[in-house]
Amino acid sequence: MTDIPGHLPHRYPFLLVDRVLEREPGVRVLAEKLVTFGEPYLQGHFEGRPLVPGVLLLEMLAQAGGFLEAESLHGAAIFLAGVQDARFKAPAFPGDRLRLEVSAEGSFGGLMKVKGTVRCEDRDLCTATLLVKRL
Repeated sequence: MTDIPGHLPHRYPFLLVDRVLEREPGVRVLAEKLVTFGEPYLQGHFEGRPLVPGVLLLEMLAQAGGFLEAESLHGAAIFLAGVQDARFKAPAFPGDRLRLEVSAEGSFGGLMKVKGTVRCEDRDLCTATLLVKRL
């Protein structure tokens, strides 16, 4: 999928998905984020050893989860409503190509439950179950 801005409501500097590699709406998404030295959040996190904040790894998963929806979310109000069982196993650095794997775990009461993993090469960096709400 090449029209990422046409599907998600996020824009620079908060659009954190660069490519969607595989997509089965309602089932599974594999997306990618290339972390560059120019990312604005790296300027102060941390001087001399920049790394991606863990909360942004969770946001990447939530945004990748937006591609589980068959229809475009562009213009929709969506937000991260809950984080369960988040585990941060290794940091992400500039130059890393992150693979964002998310799968639908179900939906209830207007919430979508998404299970996700951020990977870099053969390392798991972050795993979490997220609740995403669309208004």
